[in-house]
Amino acid sequence: MNPKQYRQEMSNVQRYAIALLIAMVAGGLHWLLWPAVGALRAFVFYLPAVAAAAAALGPGPGTLLLFVGAIGTGWPLGGLDEWPQAHLADPTRLVLYLVLGGLLVGMGASLRRNRARAVSAEDRLMMAIEGTGIGVFDIDLAARTISASPALARLAGAPVSPDPVPLDAWTARLPPQLLLDSREHLRQKLKQGATFYEREVPLPSPEGGDHRVLLRVHVVWRGTRAVRLRGACVDITERKQVHAQLAATRGQLNQQFDDLNQLHELSSQLPETTDIARQLHMILATLAHFHGAHQGMVSLLDPLTDELRIAASLGFDATALATAQRLSDGPCAQTCRQRTRTTLEDTQTAPMDDECRGFLAAHAIRAVHSTPLISSQGEVLGAITVHLGEPRHPTERECRLADICARKATVFIERTRARDELLVSQGRFEAVLETSGAPFVILKPLHQGERIVDFLWMYVNRAAAEALECTPEQLVGHRVLHSSPCRWMGNPAFSYCVQAVESHTICEFDTTDTQGADTRWFHCIASPIPEGVGVWFTDISERMRNEQLLRDSDRRKDEFLATLAHELRNPLAPIRQATLLAMSPHATDAQKQWSCEVIDRQVSHMALLLDDLLDVSRITRGALPLRRAPTDLANVLASAVETVRPLIDAKGHQLLIDVDETPVVFDADPLRLAQVVANLLTNAAKYTDPGGTLGLRAGRRDGVITIEVRDNGIGIPPEAIPDAFRMFAQLHHAGDRTSGGLGIGLALSKGLVELHGGTLTASSEGPGRGSVFTVQLPAGEDASASPTPTGPTAAPRRRRLRVLIADDNRDASDTLAALLQVQGHDVRMAYDGDQALALWREERPDVCLLDIGMPGRTGHQVAREIRRSRGGELALLVAVTGWSQLHDRELALEAGFDMHLTKPVSPAQLSHLLDNMVKPLTHPADAASASGVARP
Repeated sequence: MNPKQYRQEMSNVQRYAIALLIAMVAGGLHWLLWPAVGALRAFVFYLPAVAAAAAALGPGPGTLLLFVGAIGTGWPLGGLDEWPQAHLADPTRLVLYLVLGGLLVGMGASLRRNRARAVSAEDRLMMAIEGTGIGVFDIDLAARTISASPALARLAGAPVSPDPVPLDAWTARLPPQLLLDSREHLRQKLKQGATFYEREVPLPSPEGGDHRVLLRVHVVWRGTRAVRLRGACVDITERKQVHAQLAATRGQLNQQFDDLNQLHELSSQLPETTDIARQLHMILATLAHFHGAHQGMVSLLDPLTDELRIAASLGFDATALATAQRLSDGPCAQTCRQRTRTTLEDTQTAPMDDECRGFLAAHAIRAVHSTPLISSQGEVLGAITVHLGEPRHPTERECRLADICARKATVFIERTRARDELLVSQGRFEAVLETSGAPFVILKPLHQGERIVDFLWMYVNRAAAEALECTPEQLVGHRVLHSSPCRWMGNPAFSYCVQAVESHTICEFDTTDTQGADTRWFHCIASPIPEGVGVWFTDISERMRNEQLLRDSDRRKDEFLATLAHELRNPLAPIRQATLLAMSPHATDAQKQWSCEVIDRQVSHMALLLDDLLDVSRITRGALPLRRAPTDLANVLASAVETVRPLIDAKGHQLLIDVDETPVVFDADPLRLAQVVANLLTNAAKYTDPGGTLGLRAGRRDGVITIEVRDNGIGIPPEAIPDAFRMFAQLHHAGDRTSGGLGIGLALSKGLVELHGGTLTASSEGPGRGSVFTVQLPAGEDASASPTPTGPTAAPRRRRLRVLIADDNRDASDTLAALLQVQGHDVRMAYDGDQALALWREERPDVCLLDIGMPGRTGHQVAREIRRSRGGELALLVAVTGWSQLHDRELALEAGFDMHLTKPVSPAQLSHLLDNMVKPLTHPADAASASGVARP
């Protein structure tokens, strides 16, 4: 431990103890030498001790010693009692002592602090020098000695010494050549008079090898002679290594930067062309540049034939490419077959067939680097190959760049194939869409911020263009909301398309276009697609109109059924009441006769209602034949007026008739025409308030017979005129009250007129102003034959017949039997099919009136059995049933019936049939004419 360290580690107790020891020594000297120094004893002994203590031990111990000396300077030799007097006798001396002592304490403390700072600075400098590895030296050229720091000594492999050592001992450790170079360099610098210079020298390392040392030398001149060399040196071996690594790294970075720049230029140039051959050539040229080569090729594997074809080449002519194309076992084929990189370091020694070796030798190819092209799905697409002029293995950089170029080539190959497949698929898709009958469009949304404000037409197929009544060129590229044929794309259709785009869901909706001449309905399906939204739509206007017609028809049907129920219930009340009156034991003969007339009148009314229904059904099916004959127009009108006269008189109307005096005879069905005129007059009377005026005018003008019925009743709104001739249509009074009827009279009349080749039209000036119905018929040539009378004809002579009635409705069969018995016929009754067949076989009746739906055997089965029996072909078989369709009559004919009558059967028609005993039926059309009751 050196003195400096000892002082640093000394405690306060030790320092004060040493100070007291010094005070004791000074006091002893003072005691011994007091006679010689006398009054100066304090200055001679204590002040030097105070200065030494302050400098060595610090201000505290120095101050302690100062006070000890003050006490000692006044200590009397004669005893303790003289000490105060001694001080009081010479106060100046004491003050001077204290002042000088205080100054010495301060000076000593300052000296101690400065010395401590110097020691600390020296320590920090040595620590810095040792910590940084800097070696410091001082060479005395005159004495030829060297002082070296421990770092320099360790660097040179010399022993560490705090004292100067001979210079020759140091130089003996240096290599001779280094020593000669150093002396020569020093000589040059001294010759130049340099004061400072730097030099980098190799210094042998004790562990072996060399250290690179950087010297910085300061030459100390004395006059013109250099006397000392001072300086420092630092080991820069690691720095030199780092610099070398940095240089190598910088070179690599520059190379990589150049490579990246080449790849960037390649990436920017590739999208500028769409030709895959040109793109592959650009990639191949870049890879060849990375290898420093001038030859290469890109071979692609044909997915159909599994053969390689050269898609791009560099440095080969057409002949060489043709030869390379024929090589079956070259590096390209091996790469594709093995799915890995193929490298030939020297083509002269690598194993290969003679044909491939000859091709490579002919083109001075000494090395080959081939990289496979593998798709994202793992499929081998081909290989990219670089041919080198010198034998070598590709570097890691070249392999990495080859992989990058191979991936780029793969991307563009896949992109080209995907584009070709897309074009083919799109072509098929467009062909399907163009030939499809379903309208289809593609709409691209237009945004304003985040909100869709409109769409652009992107695609319109042929069917859509036809539906929109324009050409695709008039729409594609234009805004949808500004296109005149697309008013249907307004709300809510527009909002549905927006919803399909924003929510990525399929929206199905109906929309209308009401701005044209006719309202158009469209059914649309909006489906989101990447471009925007695809819309399938179809014009459903006809369907919507038909549905509306069906709804109207259904409504009229409901109204008709309600009216029919009302009209059928009305006769039931008087019939029931008249029946009760006739059955009453208190009724007179006159009352019973009146009851029978009421029942007959009401039944006739119900029969007329059913006849009208049957006639309308036959007209609708085209199954109502006309019995044309020469007809007098006046007779037709008279018959119609006679039919309607009771209704006209009951309502107090005035009927004005204006008919040409010249007889008008033409070919027509007089009963049906009388039915038409009667229906028109009935409607006029119904829809005219009591006391009104009706008009009937008829005549022949320019080959056309015109019949006009006019009234001053409720009238018809112009928009309701077309509906007046529809089935079940009802005209209404104010207050929405119907005037009775089934709403089929005008439809029936129109059908009958059209069967005659004519027209029935209506006109009205509006509600409350009456109406006019006009019938126009072709007159033809005047009929020469006598007109067919519309009144009843004389009944033929009646004869007694055997009649079989079969019906499971006992009331119906019993009443019909009683009626025929009154007329003088012999009647047998059966209530099921088996009983009817048994009675026929037993009685062999002339006429069989058979119901169809009977228990046991049906009417059809009984008819067939009768026809198959002996003599059955002579009987008159009549089907009496409630089934009245054409199909029902056809089934009756097939079963063997001669006639098909629909319930309720008119007694007059049945009497006429039995009196004449004929078989009028030969085909279904005739069956229609025999069904129902003819009326005037």
